Amino acid sequence: MQNRYAGDVGDFGKLGLLRFLESQGLRIGVNWYLTDDETHNDDGKFIEYTSKETFAGCDDELLFGLSDIIANNNRSIKALESKNLLISDLYYSEKMTCPPRQVQEARASWHQKALDYLSESDIVFLDPDNGLITKSKSKGSMKSIKYVFPEEIIDYYIQGHSVVFYNHRTHEKEDVYLKRFHTLFQSRELRDAGKQILTFCRYSLRDYVFIMQPKHSASIKQSLQDFLETNWKRHFKCIL
Repeated sequence: MQNRYAGDVGDFGKLGLLRFLESQGLRIGVNWYLTDDETHNDDGKFIEYTSKETFAGCDDELLFGLSDIIANNNRSIKALESKNLLISDLYYSEKMTCPPRQVQEARASWHQKALDYLSESDIVFLDPDNGLITKSKSKGSMKSIKYVFPEEIIDYYIQGHSVVFYNHRTHEKEDVYLKRFHTLFQSRELRDAGKQILTFCRYSLRDYVFIMQPKHSASIKQSLQDFLETNWKRHFKCIL
């Protein structure tokens, strides 16, 4: 996550999903995976959704809150947090900064702090820029901060949390794309976990990958089914 993305259509989708999950009484913790803003592209530009009729009627309180952030040119995760858009106030906002030649050590320290900070949550939402790290990326590279590592997801699960993480869709065919999650899903620690993937289908495809504790699975699955029967069905679909 970068501050410049705050309030864009992706936030409308992910916060709408998380707000709906909260209605089941599950406490949500958010790790923003915050990094420095980049300037080489214009990502985060999709903010005109706030005036489009198709987005009304899904979660108008959320729509109003994000519209206000955009109108006031106050796009940051702090602005999102201050709007109290989630009932929970468990946000891990420490920026991930990994000095050269110390990337993995700094990352491990940052991750442990996040585990400790979010320990009281039932569901942990992880919001990296790109999603699950791919085989082509080194965990020791500076670009690794744009990804979540499998072992980080597993650490949250072992601690008793259900996990949802963001993954940006590539241009691969869907069946090829889904194979990238196979190793994670089949890991020894996660074999008994429930798995589901929802796709937010506006502007670009954004996936939300659920790894559910058995104790939460029925509640989360029912909540997702109910979610897809509301006006949100205009924007989301289940692909797994």
